[in-house]
Amino acid sequence: MTELPKKKSYFKPKELTCKCGCNRVEFDLGFLATLNAIREECDFSFPLSSAYRCPQHPIEARKEVTGAHCTGKAVDILASGEKALEIVRVALSHGIQRIGIQQKGSGRFIHLDGCTEDDGFPCPAMWSY
Repeated sequence: MTELPKKKSYFKPKELTCKCGCNRVEFDLGFLATLNAIREECDFSFPLSSAYRCPQHPIEARKEVTGAHCTGKAVDILASGEKALEIVRVALSHGIQRIGIQQKGSGRFIHLDGCTEDDGFPCPAMWSY
């Protein structure tokens, strides 16, 4: 279990915890620092719909290979329109090289992750859902 830092964070431990019921929080502290810096620069709040997911989380359990959320280096941010564009712009300036974009329908979000080829993920990468 990751001990989350005591210094100011825009994100509560509950937001970073797996939502499958296991209550595990194994969020990468370096990625959390980057996420806080992105939030600070954007200067608007952005709710997370997903952060850390354990391998037993229903979304991860359906996959052949677990995704970036299991590394603790990924979030899905509820955002659309101008705010989504600003999040992407600022994330790129902070070195984020993996971005997923879902901007149609009612469940619009931006996926940011800090994974690299060393984590087994193609990098850089941008995709749509």
